[in-house]
Amino acid sequence: AAVLPRRLRARMQPLGLTQNWLPAAEIFGEGVLLCLDEEAVREWEGRPAVVKRTEQLIEGYEKEFSGDSKGPGFPGARFYLLHSLAHLLMSSISLQCGYSASALSERIYCAPAEDGMPMAAILIMTGTSGAEGTLGGLVEQGRHIARHLRRAYDMGTLCSNDPVCAHHSPDDPSCRYLEGAACHGCLFVAEPACERFNRYLDRALVVPTLGHKPELAFFLERPCRT
Repeated sequence: AAVLPRRLRARMQPLGLTQNWLPAAEIFGEGVLLCLDEEAVREWEGRPAVVKRTEQLIEGYEKEFSGDSKGPGFPGARFYLLHSLAHLLMSSISLQCGYSASALSERIYCAPAEDGMPMAAILIMTGTSGAEGTLGGLVEQGRHIARHLRRAYDMGTLCSNDPVCAHHSPDDPSCRYLEGAACHGCLFVAEPACERFNRYLDRALVVPTLGHKPELAFFLERPCRT
């Protein structure tokens, strides 16, 4: 164990299974939960264009983790959809919620229908040990989620790096096997905000994208005003 100078009047405190206390920090935060309609997600998953794109995503995943028996497991096209939508919404919401883009983070709730308890939801949240996590700005933007969905649609349909970004395929020999149409110009966010380090992204599954069939996108049309 490290020895501290006597003048500090401190000693090392061992931590282990026998201790009855643990260091902790109280986190204050707020968030917005968005749930997609399960029937709409299942209909989207069954479209021929989505099935074909899923095959490309699987091929890219197998190239990334070839020979690695400890790979995380292919998350499915549903996860790509939710994850990409979460990034688009974070970019939109950060413009008005009062928090910086790097202060927001995501949680993806994803499970296929075969699991018996299907999930298709996104939680966009922020948290801090101070009062800044309860400013209310994120909750307020949740009341205008339709507006942010429209902005996300506009941001996703065209990237500043198109057509290169839009035409990228995960099975291309480019060493970017876990991304479809995704780059720093459209979907990438600050890595602390992303639970998958800016991987498993493809905006072509969310909105109509240059060079892809429109039916590949979950949102075939721009979300209407409510």
